[in-house]
Amino acid sequence: MNFCLSDLVPPLRWSDAARITALADRPGLPDAWWRTLPLHRVLAVLGAEALGDLLTELALDHWPAAAVGDVLPALHVLDPDEADDPQVAIALDRAGSWHGLLALSGRELADQPFIKARPVLTALFGAVFLRMSPEEAQPVSEPVSEPVSEPVSEPVEDPPDEQVAEQQAPDIPELIDAAFGDLDDQTWMVAQNRVFADEPSDPEQLARLLAVHPSVIHDLEAALRDRLSRWLALPEAKPYNEHLTRLTDTFGAAVPKERFVTAAEWHGRELRTLEVPAWRFVLATFPGYRLFGDWLVAGDIEELRERTRSLIASAERPPTVPQALEMIGSLGVRPDVARQWLESVPQLRAQKASEISTADRQPDRQQGGQQGGLKDVALTRRCFRQPDGRWWLRVDVSGDHLRGAEVPLPSGFAAYVGLAPGEDRTVRSAAGEVGLSWHARPVLGSLQRILSEVSAEEGSHIFLTLSEEGMLRVRHLPAADGGDETSRALRLVGYTAPSGTPEQAARVIATRVGLTAPVGRPELLARLRERGDRDLLTLLG
Repeated sequence: MNFCLSDLVPPLRWSDAARITALADRPGLPDAWWRTLPLHRVLAVLGAEALGDLLTELALDHWPAAAVGDVLPALHVLDPDEADDPQVAIALDRAGSWHGLLALSGRELADQPFIKARPVLTALFGAVFLRMSPEEAQPVSEPVSEPVSEPVSEPVEDPPDEQVAEQQAPDIPELIDAAFGDLDDQTWMVAQNRVFADEPSDPEQLARLLAVHPSVIHDLEAALRDRLSRWLALPEAKPYNEHLTRLTDTFGAAVPKERFVTAAEWHGRELRTLEVPAWRFVLATFPGYRLFGDWLVAGDIEELRERTRSLIASAERPPTVPQALEMIGSLGVRPDVARQWLESVPQLRAQKASEISTADRQPDRQQGGQQGGLKDVALTRRCFRQPDGRWWLRVDVSGDHLRGAEVPLPSGFAAYVGLAPGEDRTVRSAAGEVGLSWHARPVLGSLQRILSEVSAEEGSHIFLTLSEEGMLRVRHLPAADGGDETSRALRLVGYTAPSGTPEQAARVIATRVGLTAPVGRPELLARLRERGDRDLLTLLG
């Protein structure tokens, strides 16, 4: 175990660690020990618990915007049972899943009700270091101090061509790892946070994190994208290009994200050198396709939606569902996803109530819980997509809520969390069970206990969603105490970091309302009008 702490903690590589006083003057440790001393020797001096305390201090004080799993990526392979701590258990319940917990930043963790961020992080980091401490190491047959020599391979002759043809097809993730294994730390950060990210980080924020000018980030990104293009043109990338061609032939004009992610077994594997799922690499190099929420589309999703609506509306008589499915085949939508696409198009039924005959419509749900014929959650007022990838509903706390009144849910959000008309359901929360029902309208039962425990007041906000495990997750934001209109608008979408420039704020809000491609201010305002977010429209002018 000859790696040092900075090998395990990427933020140490891009920070000016020498200026972090918490790292300096550690008795028994030399200068710059975090990048020069093997970890087992550090643990022999500090111990796993003390090193976990130190990393917690760094995460909260110096990298509060970094996800917990990005501060110490080894957490992703830690068995959650090894972090056996009551505070971790509470945080895990609130986050809904292990990966959901690791996706939270230190700041977001501290903002969660019922969670004490410092002991949670100390327990998580300490569990990893405990596994790596010398006393936890497995016994070995050779003394660890003796060097282990690498076997020297004898030169071999190239196999005949016919033997090469019989060899197994190349492992594409290994091809990618071999091509991009030499990225420097800054380029690796740009790859992680810009080129292959679900929600690309703002260049200015990333520049502050790396202590460089924003132009450096833009140059690094341009150079990396150029390198991707040059690699795709090389002969060794032929198997990868053939894979992209097969995907294009299979997908057509649109395909659900889940099908894309599972289109090949290796899509779900993590690329060792880039530390991202392989499907994100494929997405970044897939010509002509872009990801919009839960759909991967060739071109622009709004254009394809509009063409779908126009096609249905222009029919001489209202088509049945099978007829509508056949019609949209002319748009390039494959038959196996046609129904799912048709049901995902917002306002298709509202455009002309009798446009599609429902005589042969069977109860059906879209992938991911969204029900057919109901409003898309991305176009539902007060619903915002957060960094964990889930859609959260903002509830503006009223006096009635504080007195125990039920909480009305927009139908688009109710369908997103899998609630169906006529259904009653009970879900778990950190403050006990809460009822969900949809009769006259979809509603959530009383949140009085939760609101009391987070000390919510009239005018404050709570953001809520259901985790994949069916756990009600709630985040409380106190009412804004002053601030400019941009900051207040960001707060309404659940963003509490410094607002930066109006352009940066607009990009954040656009992402939170489901606009994944870079858009201008007019497009953002048009989306907010379509959703009915009048409060945001007022603040953004």
